[in-house]
Amino acid sequence: MSNFDWNAEDNRCFGCGKNPWGLELAFEKRGEWLEAETKLDRNYQGFKTSAHGGIIATLMDEASSWAVMEKTGRLAPSYKLECEFLKPVPLEEKIVTRARVLSHRHGVAKSEAEVRDESGVQLATAKVQSKVMEEEISADQDELLSG
Repeated sequence: MSNFDWNAEDNRCFGCGKNPWGLELAFEKRGEWLEAETKLDRNYQGFKTSAHGGIIATLMDEASSWAVMEKTGRLAPSYKLECEFLKPVPLEEKIVTRARVLSHRHGVAKSEAEVRDESGVQLATAKVQSKVMEEEISADQDELLSG
């Protein structure tokens, strides 16, 4: 079995890395959920004053992958993402993206993700299926989540 050498300083991921165009999400464990708080600026605008649907999907995809990686210690790219956009996601206001793993069997993890506004109103949801890779991540949980 091989290791994936994860290093926060080399991470240029659009969702969680040090990327000038990215979202720079930082996740924390809260109960069974992995959560990240953020404010989306106008660079992520879709219609009028709301976030673009692709950005919303990216938030939930990223959260789901992190939830699976946190639970399994392995890389977990998604291969199926079903999104439901319930209400416009505002720009320039705090939102919370969170995900949790529902099951992990035979190398496939199923998770759910959501985006909520600051008052807790659900704005978008996703059901995600991820392939759990054989490579173990060579970083401890604290380093991953502080990344």
